[in-house]
Amino acid sequence: MRTLTPYMTNRRPFATDLFDEVERMFESFATSANTNSERSFTPAFEVSETEDHYLLGVDLPGIKKEDLKIELNDNVLSISGERKRGNSAESFTKRFTLPKTVDVEKIEANYEDGVLNMYLPKAAAAKPRSIEIQSKSGGFFEKLIGSKKVGEDTSSTNSAH
Repeated sequence: MRTLTPYMTNRRPFATDLFDEVERMFESFATSANTNSERSFTPAFEVSETEDHYLLGVDLPGIKKEDLKIELNDNVLSISGERKRGNSAESFTKRFTLPKTVDVEKIEANYEDGVLNMYLPKAAAAKPRSIEIQSKSGGFFEKLIGSKKVGEDTSSTNSAH
């Protein structure tokens, strides 16, 4: 046997359904308005490398310098900002993991005409260099072995002690 639920119990079905529908419409409108007013975008960027530094260029048209933020945390460079247009705004965050070779204390940033340029110098130890091969005595090796030549018997000086 089936159980029947009463169809009308102290309510007007059409009025309630209409009210619910209008309420859903306004909620949906408010939700879409919020997402449209706070959109995100991904700026174009370019990275180049030379022997002693990296250059990072980020295109940020329409963004004011005071609406940009650059942070560095554990070799992760974060660039974020917001572009405001009327009642809406577009924001972005771009993160770059920097190579360990970057000298983070000497990073420089410049912002002009909607383009952020960053200079990321390499640490001195990371730069390639030539090593001179010494043929005459001198430098560290002379201090290390004295005036003795490599392979020379040093037992006579050690046995006197």
